[in-house]
Amino acid sequence: MPLVPITELRRVSEEVLGACGVPNVHAELIADTIVDAHRSGRGTHGISRLPVYVRKIRQGLMNPESPITLIKDSAAISVIDANHGFGQVAAMEAMRLCMEKAESLGIGVVGVRHSNNLGVAGYYARVATDQGMIGCVLSNSAPAIAPTGGRRPLFGTNPLAIGFPAGSNGIPIILDMATSVAARGKIRLAVKTGERIPLDWALDSEGNPTDDPIAALKGTMLPIGGPKGYGLSLVIDILAGLLPGAAFAGDVRPLNHPDAFSDYGHFIIAIKLSHFIPKSEYVPAIDHLIRKIRDTVDVSEIWLPGERSEKQKVLCRDSVWLNETIVSEFDDMASDISVKVSFIAK
Repeated sequence: MPLVPITELRRVSEEVLGACGVPNVHAELIADTIVDAHRSGRGTHGISRLPVYVRKIRQGLMNPESPITLIKDSAAISVIDANHGFGQVAAMEAMRLCMEKAESLGIGVVGVRHSNNLGVAGYYARVATDQGMIGCVLSNSAPAIAPTGGRRPLFGTNPLAIGFPAGSNGIPIILDMATSVAARGKIRLAVKTGERIPLDWALDSEGNPTDDPIAALKGTMLPIGGPKGYGLSLVIDILAGLLPGAAFAGDVRPLNHPDAFSDYGHFIIAIKLSHFIPKSEYVPAIDHLIRKIRDTVDVSEIWLPGERSEKQKVLCRDSVWLNETIVSEFDDMASDISVKVSFIAK
């Protein structure tokens, strides 16, 4: 597997995006989300998405300039139109608006319509926690999960991230999860690498458990907790899709759809912590909670939500390993648009 320096991963990502007409400031943001995905162990949201972006831009299915239009605005709530641009740009602008509102009102809520996949939802929750705020990010996505008792996918794996500012250990608590047992991106990656998947991830089109990723993509993902996961998927579809005016009820298209806009929706919230509790009280309180969690075991280590990813980032500060199949696909795409790549296998 190629070991790729972070600087090279960032440079190539920015150049590919720039070559497709993405403004520099947006290319830097998107590249940062790609780098963060790989460093935190979520490579399915990384450079493997770039060939899809390039194709969609060329076919007029994604707006490289990612213009944002303010549709509705009030003191605490806004709705913005992403105009089929990058989900990363829309999500960051939504979080910025949320934090601006929360700074004075204590809370800000922004709905996003006509967007695309935003990458790792926890990335934007972390933006809020770094400013001493609680961040909540919801997004709907293309059909992958059938309602409990149904056999046809209707709801996406709909990511959910909620972040809380750090205590004295400096690591925020960030729950970042999909409503399926496994992320759909892991199944797509298994297709590319020729690997099998665990039998408890998905059902085929006949409703049978399958370890074939191709059959899984034609069937339905299994929701977490059975009907509870289905219910959570439904709620996110309402909040992130129906309310902001994005696609919902199975009408969201996959990011890699060949001839249609994806029309994802997002629902983003920022809450200023000090409107509930001063920082001088919050830090010792969250430290107490963490100690109580650690004290529930004598030997094995308990990970807090987001902690493993933060420690992974430390290990991958300078470089990350990339899958050879993904690198080969990426190299072909980069060459096609005259971007030089120097990923070297070790």
